[in-house]
Amino acid sequence: MMTFEKNLTLLRKKQIDIISNNIKVKRLFAEDAMTKPVFLYPDDDVQIILKKLKKENTSECIVISKNKKFLGEISEEDVNKLFLEQVKQEPLTQNLDRGYRREFNYKLAKELMNEHKSTVKVDTPINVIIELICKESFHYIPVLDDNKHVLGVVTPSSIINLLKDH
Repeated sequence: MMTFEKNLTLLRKKQIDIISNNIKVKRLFAEDAMTKPVFLYPDDDVQIILKKLKKENTSECIVISKNKKFLGEISEEDVNKLFLEQVKQEPLTQNLDRGYRREFNYKLAKELMNEHKSTVKVDTPINVIIELICKESFHYIPVLDDNKHVLGVVTPSSIINLLKDH
């Protein structure tokens, strides 16, 4: 499996190819590269977040309201930071055979989530999305409809897969 950094490097190379070779991508849009995201709800706790991250083999989840409106994102890194903060501030609680067991004392998705700096619509051209991903080093960009409902996400690897076919 390719790492995010490798995908970003490949995407930057594709961006240069698009510009220098004038590949016809003007007719490719977000909807062409969209993939299904992993969803969380605001009241999901850390255990649910961890289960979804592991089950879906992803490092990012989208937080949505019950009516599927985009609220924010949570990354594996956010959960790791929470764990490290608790370890710093509290004594270890339970000793197990193989070490220590830590319990997350708090934090729901709505308390952990971050705002995403950019979102796009289904008709956003791929070259604009490539520019956003490369400029901001995004792992993904949410695709929303006019009512801010999440339709999907575009990732560097989904763009690479789309462009290799064109």
